[in-house]
Amino acid sequence: MDDASEEKRAAEILAPETRLANAWQPFTPLGVAAFVHAPLARVVVLQFIVAFVAATVLVWFLNANYSPSILEAIQNLPDETTLKQGQLTNVASQVLTEKKFLSIIIDLEETGESGRVADLQVELRKNYFQICSVLGCGIFDYPKETISIGRSTSEPWWGARQPVILAMCGALTFVGVWLSWSMLALIYAPMAKLIAYFTDRELSWRGSWRLACAAQMMGALLMCLAIVLYGLQAFDLIRFMFFFSLHFVVTWFYIFSAPRFLPRVSAAEPVAMNPFM
Repeated sequence: MDDASEEKRAAEILAPETRLANAWQPFTPLGVAAFVHAPLARVVVLQFIVAFVAATVLVWFLNANYSPSILEAIQNLPDETTLKQGQLTNVASQVLTEKKFLSIIIDLEETGESGRVADLQVELRKNYFQICSVLGCGIFDYPKETISIGRSTSEPWWGARQPVILAMCGALTFVGVWLSWSMLALIYAPMAKLIAYFTDRELSWRGSWRLACAAQMMGALLMCLAIVLYGLQAFDLIRFMFFFSLHFVVTWFYIFSAPRFLPRVSAAEPVAMNPFM
């Protein structure tokens, strides 16, 4: 094989049209652009894999950092503790559990003396409970029925349902992120289409939706890494919130950069001369 044919073959391999056929990784702008011409099933498989990773990471985080605190709080409840007609009774103000990620306290007098040391704090008051974080507090009423929530009742209930609750959280995460990616892709698709137009690149509406779906995967994986590092206490809640914002920026980066790796719009075919003129 002579040098000319070798050079021609290398050019064909490096051509964007050839590389776009290998749409399996969303880690580079070219890899994201490849999904424009990929089968829809390939986009779905990519979303399935990343959604499964996200659900698995969240279940691990909840099981490692929230479940032990909930169990400790239940074990510190007196057996006589009862919710009676929307009021917490037969229990004194106390700290049930206090860890970095979750604290649960009983503050019947609403003194607020316990402060706030956890990233998420549940405060049980006499007539209501509130859930607080750096974003503020949400207030919720107790059920109006009479319910025994003491240790002898709550501990077996939690032990039997904890795996089911974690599985439901994983399933809801899987479905939720998949639906959110698909809906956000409808918003991002016109942006990708506009970038392709101004950079003279070929991109259909269907292809722009697929590109927008693939563009969100790297940000989602970054978010999974942030959850793992936060769960391992590698950084605090403020840094975790920074990474939450950053994963949207990563998506926008791919939305704006990936269309530039698409093939250019083909030159218009010359109009045939009218033989009768």
